[in-house]
Amino acid sequence: MKTLKQILRLLIFIGALFSEARAQLEQSLRLEFKVSQTNDEYFDVTPLNKEGLLVTQRKEEYYGNEKWSFFRFDTLLKQQWSAEYKLSYELHPIKTYHNQNYLFWLLQETDSDKLTVLRVDLHNGEIETFKGDLLTRADIVHFKVLGNTAFIGGYHHSRPVVMAFSFFDKSIKALPYLYTTNTEISNIELDEQRNQLNVLLYTIKRGDCQFTIKTYSYEGKLIKTTTMPFEDNNGLISGKILPLDETSSLIVGNYAQGCTQYSQGLYFSRIKDAEPEKLQWVDFSKLENFFNYLKPKRKQRVVEKISKRKEEGKEPKFRYRLLVHEVIKSNDEFVLVAEVYYPVYKNGTMYTGGMAARNPNREFDGFRYTHAIVCGFDKAGNLLWDNCFALENVESIELLPMVQVTRRDGLLVLGYPKDGKINTEVIERNKIVREKEAFTIKSADDNDRIVDNERGLLAAWHDHYFLAYGYQKIGSEKWVGAPREVFYINRFSYDPYAPRLDAKEETKKGKSSGN
Repeated sequence: MKTLKQILRLLIFIGALFSEARAQLEQSLRLEFKVSQTNDEYFDVTPLNKEGLLVTQRKEEYYGNEKWSFFRFDTLLKQQWSAEYKLSYELHPIKTYHNQNYLFWLLQETDSDKLTVLRVDLHNGEIETFKGDLLTRADIVHFKVLGNTAFIGGYHHSRPVVMAFSFFDKSIKALPYLYTTNTEISNIELDEQRNQLNVLLYTIKRGDCQFTIKTYSYEGKLIKTTTMPFEDNNGLISGKILPLDETSSLIVGNYAQGCTQYSQGLYFSRIKDAEPEKLQWVDFSKLENFFNYLKPKRKQRVVEKISKRKEEGKEPKFRYRLLVHEVIKSNDEFVLVAEVYYPVYKNGTMYTGGMAARNPNREFDGFRYTHAIVCGFDKAGNLLWDNCFALENVESIELLPMVQVTRRDGLLVLGYPKDGKINTEVIERNKIVREKEAFTIKSADDNDRIVDNERGLLAAWHDHYFLAYGYQKIGSEKWVGAPREVFYINRFSYDPYAPRLDAKEETKKGKSSGN
């Protein structure tokens, strides 16, 4: 009969075997596209949830023309179809958008008002084009498609304009009551449930800032204008609208003290018809975990400074730049993710307390992210919990959402890419279930050697899956020569219940699972 000590040893041994069979972030499938060494070539990945994904390959050919290839894959990365389109040299891609049924590209002729909307059917690869003429020359910033109408937003002589382009008769018309001075288009949001369009506007007049929402019908008629309040010197910067029922919506976003683009905190409010209910202002000091990205001593100093200001009867002031993501529906709650960032300049960034100091001789060199805040709130706009996810010196030349979120059994898996690795953390509302871990993105062959990782991105996919993609230069352990360059797509699944692996085990596991 085995002693208790022997039984414990046996259980530990079985657990070790189990650990070898499972990893938290498992790389199970991989696609590779060979990258041209002679012509300019670009790849775009469009995740389609449980419908798979679409890869767009844009390759330069003779005389500036391009060949666009579209590849549709299922969730097992098996190719479903492919299609091609020849793009003439005078057309340039401006913006892209997709919904459940189609991928759209907005193309514009050089130094011309002529435009083309390229539409790819995601189910069979059928390609159609719709050509038209803009009403006026505009710097295009926004592009959305609702039904058979494309809504194109931008600026003409620094004034906002949104044009509706019908695929049926190729007509273009401007939406009314938008062409005003000192106004920016904060966002254009589609309400597919009501077949409407919301244009969110930020206006500064006589030192006051105003945030308004103009709601248009599918035909382009103004239905209502919602003016958000300017209270206690708090001005709204951005907003995300969530339809609740036929007459009510929820709006969330970030706000500033005064009329600046530096965030003081978050706000939540319901809108009934065109009337917003009382806004709930949540400055960053009211978030339980906002400063957790700082080292303990630095966090303590910041918290003490805030407490001292409050004791003196002064409100704390913050100046953070915030990139607000699309809101995630999670059971009976909504989850808001926002990343804190600041611009980086080649001759050094002077950054203190959430803002970058001005220097007229600086040359812009991209954006650096410090951390992400994750908040849960209910249908009434009440903040329920908050959490923090530190980003360690993550930089990007474009301002893109870096942190991605998947869900599993009530847990949220947060991840971001950096230097050929995926960094993860698992939270359950305001609790951290698993501390940060890093997982190497491997190739499909054990004999491969990753020489370089470039422009790696991460996307939340369906269920508990992530897609990691980007460019890699890969050499081989078996032969000496120039490395091959590929565009890769790796499917990762996350198991929050798998035993934690240390760095050596993770490297070993990564080599054996990349097939």
